[in-house]
Amino acid sequence: MDPLSGLPLAHRYIPADRKDSNLLIIMHGLGDRMESFFDFPRLLLGSKISYLFLNAPDAYVVGWKWYDLDGQQEVGLKKSRALLDQTLDALVHHGYSHEQIVLSGFSQGAVVSLYTGIRRKKPVAGIGALSGYLFGGLDDASNESRSTPIFMTHGLYDDVLPFDRSQMHSEDLSKAGYKLDFRDYPMGHEICQEEMQDFAQWLSAICL
Repeated sequence: MDPLSGLPLAHRYIPADRKDSNLLIIMHGLGDRMESFFDFPRLLLGSKISYLFLNAPDAYVVGWKWYDLDGQQEVGLKKSRALLDQTLDALVHHGYSHEQIVLSGFSQGAVVSLYTGIRRKKPVAGIGALSGYLFGGLDDASNESRSTPIFMTHGLYDDVLPFDRSQMHSEDLSKAGYKLDFRDYPMGHEICQEEMQDFAQWLSAICL
């Protein structure tokens, strides 16, 4: 039986040892699936927090996608944002508070995390954006979200999503008052061990 019934997206839930622990939502990148990230608990905070892995809503050539890349990004992002907002509402119904939930993702998952997190009237506990960027700017960001801690990372040699764009967006977020922690690593469009150690340290500071 699914302990989190009613969620609009395919998912896997791994509960923490304690019921009052924080929950980390993890979203994959383009052409991938949630199973690729099932080692995150081992690499992050183990059973000290809960984990919710989400699959993107639409099939891609291989795997799944959160939005299209052919000029229809905003349409897909709005759809994914609505589904993520529904997911958050369902989690509240299951006993989580908004202040317990951290949004995170890699690549497209990072973009969805930022796009959704900065527009929420009821802020989440934090946003972890690994190798992503800020789509759509800050014009419709909610005032309430500006207290949200954000952890952004990017590879210096990323040939899929340019490092310079991510760095520029991190500066925009900082200037807007967000509590931003931006880290860069000597890597491409990927995840490295040092990055995960830094992510775990950041999560520990806001969750434990």
